[in-house]
Amino acid sequence: MRMTGIVLAAGKSQRLGRDKLSVVMPDRRSLAAWSLEAALNSDLEQVVCVVKPEDSLAWLPVHWLDSATYAYNPNVRLRIAVCADYACGMANSLHCGILSAMEYKPQGILMLLGDQPLLKAQDINQVAAALDTHKLSDYAAATDGEGGKPPVAFRSHMFGPLLSLHGDEGARKIMRSANYSGVHVPLPERSFWDADTEPELERIMKYVSESDQTD
Repeated sequence: MRMTGIVLAAGKSQRLGRDKLSVVMPDRRSLAAWSLEAALNSDLEQVVCVVKPEDSLAWLPVHWLDSATYAYNPNVRLRIAVCADYACGMANSLHCGILSAMEYKPQGILMLLGDQPLLKAQDINQVAAALDTHKLSDYAAATDGEGGKPPVAFRSHMFGPLLSLHGDEGARKIMRSANYSGVHVPLPERSFWDADTEPELERIMKYVSESDQTD
């Protein structure tokens, strides 16, 4: 199944109070680089990274930035999509990513967040494979036992409903609708850890540091 990934990295980091994307992880890479590289190391055919206009992209590894494109190019793996109206709500970032992804004419898209650094490429592949396997499902979403969560994959016929979202509405509204059916893919709890607050960020850092010591 031809699938394009969308990494949502245009958030305002209001709860954290500082730019979460550029937080330096124990291996000296940025937090957002972990999320993006999981997508780039997965089986996704292309990856669209949605950013805000003022983002310097200093968090993006140089080797990926040098090879990225800002326009449609089917021969380039990573595309940077600048969302001018990101501040008006999550739906605008979604629209920017979906419209960019549609140019590749994929059979589906898979959306993930830029602040979930413990997500692995194999986690992304599991969600994508679930949608491919369950032919009658409109979407496939990761879950920790409490409903569908990113990463979430949608078939191409769902682009319209996704583009109808507005304001702070996200894909969760679609997943909660009785009009659509989906399948859930259980992932490890840590896959869903984000960096919305300082305590949550500290938990991520502690996990990474302890994992390095046991490897």
